[in-house]
Formats: sequence, C-alpha cells, structure tokens
Amino acid sequence: MTKSPAHDLNVTFMGCSKDPIEIHYASYQIRQSPDDAVKIWQRIQSGEISRDTMVGHAARNLGNNPLPLKQAQFIFAVDNISQLCISYFNRPLSESNNNSISHDYLDLKSRSQTAVIPPSFQASPELLAKWAHLQSEIVTFYNYCREQGIDANDAGFALPRGLRCREQISMSFQALQRFLDQKMCQKTQWEINGLSWQIYQIMKEEFPTLAKRLGIKCWENRNLFCDESQQIYKSCKWHKSRPHKDDLNSLWVGNNQIASQVVM
Repeated sequence: MTKSPAHDLNVTFMGCSKDPIEIHYASYQIRQSPDDAVKIWQRIQSGEISRDTMVGHAARNLGNNPLPLKQAQFIFAVDNISQLCISYFNRPLSESNNNSISHDYLDLKSRSQTAVIPPSFQASPELLAKWAHLQSEIVTFYNYCREQGIDANDAGFALPRGLRCREQISMSFQALQRFLDQKMCQKTQWEINGLSWQIYQIMKEEFPTLAKRLGIKCWENRNLFCDESQQIYKSCKWHKSRPHKDDLNSLWVGNNQIASQVVM
C-alpha cells in the first residue's frame, strides 16, 4: 500500500447499501434455483445459507458475472480532502455519488488548517512560508467579508481550491473497479492517488474476496497491460514487469505474419 500524503487525508468505510456478497449469491440463486426469490433471501438472512458458502460462491463466479454488484453501493467518508480533489467526483466518468460540505459550514478561524498543503510546497521552507502567509491573508479577507454582511457564497469566491473539506462518496462495485483502475496508477495527481489507495486497502480488509478483482489496470487481476503513453509507461516503476499495449500489438502482428507464411 502507498502511504497517504502528509496532510492527513483520511478515508473511512461507512458500510454498504446491502451486503455485496449476499447480493451476488442471491442473484445466482434467483436465476438458477426453483425457489421463490423471497424464500432465497429468507434462507440467506436466517443463516441457513452460511457466509462461507456465499463467499466461496463469489470467489468462483465473480470474474464471470460481477453485474449483480451494481445493486450494492459502497460508502466512504473522507476527511481533510481539498476542493480540487472533490472536483474529480463531479465528473460523469467517475460514476459516483458524492456529498461534500459547503464552505458556509467550515471553520475558517484556524488559518493554519485552512488548506491542504501539497508535498512539493513542503520541500522549500521559503515557499511554504509565503504560501502560509497567503492563506492567512485569504482567510482574513473571507472573515472580514462575512463580518461586513457579505453573503457566504459571494465571500467564497476568495477561497482557494485547496480548501480543506470533507465528503461522503458512494460507488457501485463496477464504478469502484474503473475508479481504482485509473486513480491508483502512479501518474495520477498525488491527492486522488492517496485516496484511491486508502479505498483499496479498506476493500482488502472488509471484502478480501471482492478486492481480488480490484487494483491498477495493469495488474494481473485486471487488464494485464498498460495503455498509457510510452513516456508514462517507461517512467513507471512497474514497467519492466508489465507489458505495454504496443508490445502486445507488435506480438500479434508478428504472429499473424508467421501464420500467413506457414499457410502460403
């Protein structure tokens, strides 16, 4: 697991809309069993069908049909996240639902805790000091506007995108797969990368069977190859143990040429 950055970003698993292991098992039984759907769920909820039986079923069949897990939503609470990072979850491609705190309800009295500090800023004491002074000035101006009766939404125009916030995120299993495929990659912006690795670690602890189908898109349990640019691929620490899509295309073309010569 990659350590989260020093600004104390913290992700907490809050639960699911329904146990995903139960959903996956029930979906198969409803399609294949002669029993009524209600009876199947009664057997699950009464404990007649053991947890081990359902986990074993998921381990054998999850790769073939993960679609039932669209009915389960995984919910995460996130603290100390920047507004910039939150913007990732407002994009349609993230396929997630999110609720973030409005700046109206943030405590902006503590100037030192107003914004998330990028790691690159911490490498230069002089730059960090200037940045801290700027944040203090911004908060002072924001509070002055509020004291003068300016509406919070108008005063909020002065606040930085690095403003420290909190958020609740929910995703289906498929959305979680696609999110981690992309955001666990080391090319990703450091804050969203740290968040994605925390989510992955939580899934490993809470649902180890499901986590075997999660990870970076180039991992063995995902796509097995990298589809990023050659520049990004060659800068990755894993590039010597992961093929690039161009390598696979070249191999496919070469094999076809050999096959054509054999036929001729």
